[in-house]
Amino acid sequence: MRRVLRGKSREIILILVLVAIGAVVRSIMPSFLSKINIVNILYGNAVLGIMAMGMMMVLVTGNVDVSAGGQYAVCGMVVAMFVRATGGLYTVPAILIGMATGLVLGLFNGILVSKLRIPAIVVTLGTLNIMRGTLNLITSGNWIDGLKGPFSKFANIRWMSLPLAVYIWLFVLLFTYFLLYRTGMGRDILAVGGNKVAARRIGLNESKAYLVAFGYMGMLTGLSAAIACSKLKIAQPSNGTGYEMQLIAACVIGGTAFSGGIASILGTLLGILLLGVIDNGLVLSKVPVYWQELTTGVIIILAVASGVLKNFGRRAKGGTRHA
Repeated sequence: MRRVLRGKSREIILILVLVAIGAVVRSIMPSFLSKINIVNILYGNAVLGIMAMGMMMVLVTGNVDVSAGGQYAVCGMVVAMFVRATGGLYTVPAILIGMATGLVLGLFNGILVSKLRIPAIVVTLGTLNIMRGTLNLITSGNWIDGLKGPFSKFANIRWMSLPLAVYIWLFVLLFTYFLLYRTGMGRDILAVGGNKVAARRIGLNESKAYLVAFGYMGMLTGLSAAIACSKLKIAQPSNGTGYEMQLIAACVIGGTAFSGGIASILGTLLGILLLGVIDNGLVLSKVPVYWQELTTGVIIILAVASGVLKNFGRRAKGGTRHA
């Protein structure tokens, strides 16, 4: 039990922080702990929560994807175009089209990173601007709204008071756990991220691990974009702006190593919930929007800095033991 608790110390701290923040907000706004508000927090963060699993997978390989917001916008517009053209009658095909679009975009990033050996942050910064620019060029910045039909209702189908989007989020969490810890590909991804040199020496396919990680990121982004289109019944070229930083922050807050090799599915879930609870608390407390942005920015910096410092400390201890 002690070993388990020690291994999940970061997650336990996050749970305690969530409880503390919840108690503070509850004392200010009693409605914070109402059933409706808790469901709203879960529903409102399902999209980011699903995408966070993809970002976590990319970070585990020692890379980063800052084009996530651009992918989200492209997938959303493609899904919205299909839904508008078909009257929203084909829900499953619309979702699959979104996931396929995201998969293609993710694999494109993965190919550039794995085959051309270009740093991931450079590649994804470039593709982010390409996607945003192309999308605005094609659409002239126009929205697609008024989505109708069965598609416009699927994300909000409720069972036991929870929307379907929340159950999809839970399924993605479980599937990611299975993929990462119960398959050979997942173990290869962890090994490649933990030590690239050692992974090459034992014959692991580094390029394949990168392609799977970036492809998974894109696929989940497409799924999230489809859910958002159903929920909001609208898509616009500017959607997803700033999402990549929130996703990275949630992953690092939860214990995923920014340098790769270490993942935490529970921690990433808690990281998303922490950001969501803080945002919800600030909204309920009627704090001005710029304070919300400032708070989120500080949390992102602290999260990334803590991850870097933790990794530095781990290396320092390793060097001391070696000496």
